[in-house]
Amino acid sequence: MLNGDARFEAVQSMHKTGKLRSFNDIFLYIPKTVVANKLGKKVDRFNELMSDVGKFTLDEVAFIASLFDISVKDINELWLKEYSMQKENITKVKKRPLK
Repeated sequence: MLNGDARFEAVQSMHKTGKLRSFNDIFLYIPKTVVANKLGKKVDRFNELMSDVGKFTLDEVAFIASLFDISVKDINELWLKEYSMQKENITKVKKRPLK
C-alpha cells in the first residue's frame, strides 16, 4: 500500500484509467490536508498553491508524483492542464466588460 493509505493507491489507479484530467482531480480521491502534510505545508499555504498552481516548485510537483507513484512527466501533464485552465479563467475574467 502506497504510503500506508489506500487513497494514494486510488489516485494511482484513477491515473492509470485516465480519470485524472487535471492536477486538481487528485483531490477528488484524497483530501488536500493529507497531501499538504506529506509535503510539509500548512493547509492554508497548500490551498494558496492550489489556487495558483504556477507557484508550486518543480521539486514539490515531483514529490507529489512520488506520493502516488506517478511519473514526473505524467504529473507535469496534469499540472500543465490545471495551470492552463487557471490562466484561461483569469483571462476570461479580465476580458469581461464592466457594467
